[in-house]
Amino acid sequence: MNASPQALEEFKKVLNSEELPTAGIRIFTQQGCCGPAVQMSIVEKPSNGDLQFSIDSVNFFMAESERDMLAEVTIDYGPNGFKLNGLKRNGGGSCCG
Repeated sequence: MNASPQALEEFKKVLNSEELPTAGIRIFTQQGCCGPAVQMSIVEKPSNGDLQFSIDSVNFFMAESERDMLAEVTIDYGPNGFKLNGLKRNGGGSCCG
């Protein structure tokens, strides 16, 4: 997984406002009607068994099971917020609506 300079800058702003020195971004999936939906949240520490890595001093955490799906993802940030480029979706069913 990678992150653009714009995304890293925004993550740093958000994490600095939390004033938690060990905080990081936890990336996880939840099942949606079109397959897994990738979510991000600020957490004080990783969950048990999470992979931990840092990109330009920003801590990231994810479950081992997410590694393959997120391996080639680049997180970007723009006028519409965060965007995951290169996300591979494996299976997932049909979309609603």
